[in-house]
This record gives sequence, structure tokens and C-alpha cells, in this order.
Amino acid sequence: MSRGLVDARILLTRPAGQAAALGRMLASRGALVLQRPTLAIEPLPVQAPPTRKPDWVVFISPNAVRYGLSALAGSQLAEGAVAAVGPGTASALNQAGVTVTVAPTRGGGAEALLAEPAFDPAPGQRVLIIRGEGGRRRLQAPLQARGVILEELAVYRRMPAARRLDVPDDWLAVQLDAAVVTSVAGLQGLLAMATPAALEWVMDAALVVVSERVAAAARQAGWAAVMVADGADDTALLAALEQALEKQKDD
Repeated sequence: MSRGLVDARILLTRPAGQAAALGRMLASRGALVLQRPTLAIEPLPVQAPPTRKPDWVVFISPNAVRYGLSALAGSQLAEGAVAAVGPGTASALNQAGVTVTVAPTRGGGAEALLAEPAFDPAPGQRVLIIRGEGGRRRLQAPLQARGVILEELAVYRRMPAARRLDVPDDWLAVQLDAAVVTSVAGLQGLLAMATPAALEWVMDAALVVVSERVAAAARQAGWAAVMVADGADDTALLAALEQALEKQKDD
């Protein structure tokens, strides 16, 4: 058991149902876990998928896998290559029985996928991107510059999880050791939902995030101790939490 996690108080803010495995991992190591989603994920009514089979299907997130697979005809995956933007998305595809052609093994995101040599759609090939509504479009422009034919399918959207961050009084009365935020939208939701007392409580804790973009937004909002995990998967988040708590002790 990691001594750094024993009795550590940790706030998880992932959408409902998406932090359970990490919560169990932390609890098994002696941590005290409070799960308070700052976002809710809602499926979107999906238009008919493209009638022509794509050469590549790219999944942007585990939620894209969860809500996108049912919208695709099986043949659209059977004959084309499948790409995932990170190990968490690749794991979701594997669990659904889909063979992943290429995915970054560490980190994740559009830049990481574009840097993978095996992700090589040729000019004139069709690339179908399964994604959420809105969000940054970091993958589209580089692919279009390659001369590929780009199609997109939005299958979910992010919504505020609640009007207020519900922190029990017994938690608010004790120092929070660390919090986990996995997107800028999730961070914005946390800032909007927290009462002044809850905001002060959470900003005094170490914050573990999944990218430099989220880290920059957190520092701009006022967090001093921000740790960027090597990826968005549970193993990477667990390692980052351990590092953040060890750094707190050293400081």
C-alpha cells in the first residue's frame, strides 16, 4: 500500500460513472475519495452515418466510443483502420471488441495521434471522426492539409452536472489533499459550481490534470500546485496523484 495515499482526501470530478474505477483503485490504497462530477455527458441524436465506408475511423474519447459505436454500421469498422487519440480511448475500443490500428501509448490528444507514424491516411482517403459536440478541432486542419476527405459525427455533448458543488461539511472542515480534473470544461464546471468556501478548500489542494492546456487554465484560475499526468487513463492519474502528494510532503 502506498503510504502517500493512506488517509489522503481526494476529490474526483469526472462525469458520473467515469470515475468509479479510479475511485476503487484509490480506496484500495487507503485514500478517502469524494466523487463530485462537474460535467454530465448526454448522447446526441445521431444523423445517419456516412453511406460510403471510411478508410479510417478516429475516436476522440472514451465517450465517443460509448455513444459512437451504436451509430456505426459494423461494416464501417470491419474494413477500415481504427485510430484512438489516447490509451483510454483505445482501451474502451478494445473492451467493446474493436481492434485498434493505432493509438498513442502515452499521453494522448490530437497532436499525439498525428505524431504516430502508423496513423497515415493518404490523400483522397476518407477519415471519419467520431467526437463530442463543440470542443477544440486540433485534428481536422492537419488532416485536411494532407488532402484527406474529412467527415465528422458528433455523438454526445457535455452539460453542467449540477448547479452547486455538494461538499459534505465533514469534508469541508478538513484539508483536501488533491483533486483530479480531466478537461478544461470540467475545470470550468468546478469553478462555476463551487461556493466561495468550497472553492478556497479545493484551490488549496494539489490539482492533477491530464494536459498542459488544462494546467494552464488551472494556474490562470489561481491554483498553485498543478501536476500534469502522463495520460488520462486511471493508471497515469494514480501515478500523478502519488507524485503530487509526495511533492506536497517535500514542500
